[in-house]
Amino acid sequence: MDIFQKIFLYLGALIAASFLIVALIALSNAENGQLTVEGLSHLEGQFVSFYEFFRWIVYFWMAVAIFLFIRFLSRMFGK
Repeated sequence: MDIFQKIFLYLGALIAASFLIVALIALSNAENGQLTVEGLSHLEGQFVSFYEFFRWIVYFWMAVAIFLFIRFLSRMFGK
């Protein structure tokens, strides 16, 4: 496993764990078993900043994925 595969693997795990934590935070704000927009409105700032930060991590992760896929195709259909 080279460095690009490790970056892809570990960033993917980081992204998944982060979104799981955000989902649990959102679900913990349910009122009477119902999740509403009004119930989450006080978390808008945190969700927006999370999105703005993690957007760049996801872009980098996708670039590594594209690089790995192109490398896979070139090795598969190369010599």
